[in-house]
Amino acid sequence: MEFSDKTIILRVGSFRESDLWLRLLSPGRGVFSAFAFGGGRSRKRFSGCLDLFNEVLFQIKSDRPGNYLSLREGVLLKGPDRLRRDWRRLGVAVNCARFLESFPLTPDGSPKAHSLFADLLNSLERMETLPQFLPIFFRARLTISQGYALTPGHCLHCGKAWEKDEPAVFPLRSSGLLCRTCASSGPFLASAVLDGGPRFSFRPEDLSVLRQVMEQPLPEWKLENYPETAQKNCAEAMDGFLQYHLGLYWERSRLKRG
Repeated sequence: MEFSDKTIILRVGSFRESDLWLRLLSPGRGVFSAFAFGGGRSRKRFSGCLDLFNEVLFQIKSDRPGNYLSLREGVLLKGPDRLRRDWRRLGVAVNCARFLESFPLTPDGSPKAHSLFADLLNSLERMETLPQFLPIFFRARLTISQGYALTPGHCLHCGKAWEKDEPAVFPLRSSGLLCRTCASSGPFLASAVLDGGPRFSFRPEDLSVLRQVMEQPLPEWKLENYPETAQKNCAEAMDGFLQYHLGLYWERSRLKRG
């Protein structure tokens, strides 16, 4: 079976003398692996294609038993420039790609993941200043887009909309935030959502950061408009949320599961 697929290259590795293996992201297949036999020396079939974070239209063939996919040829659609010249931008992209590879994407979630990662690469090309916590916010947005929804606009228990200057409490076990009243009194306090579980206190400015990350398209994020402390508090809460629900966390520049 042969087919065409528009992909973003997440990882490239070599085996044997001139063969390569790639991890690819596409809207229809999510993250998958394929081999480029002879890709290490081919100048015709893969001209300029097999570099990290290129967007490539590949002709792909499946072997008869369906055990592996091989790349027949590729056409370069887009390749990053600034990313290759700035190690910090490249590091952010690699960080986000590793999380994406480890995330259990569903078929319905693959188009959203592809679109979000493409937005990230485009933003890394354009941004003049890199937000300090961009990788964490990318991971949070990806997770939320795959069904791990949060409700930042109102209290999860009583449904009250947040006032402008009202703080909130975020229990990591839950899918939303609580007003201070519900978090500190009433029958909800004894529920499994709060009982013994970790929680974060959100100030109004922290909530503003969370709403932007959850609700605005990534290229429209204006994180520099918020205090660094608000970004840091929101990032720590999101990191805890991801570790609690997915078991994924970073330690010594490596993504681990536990």
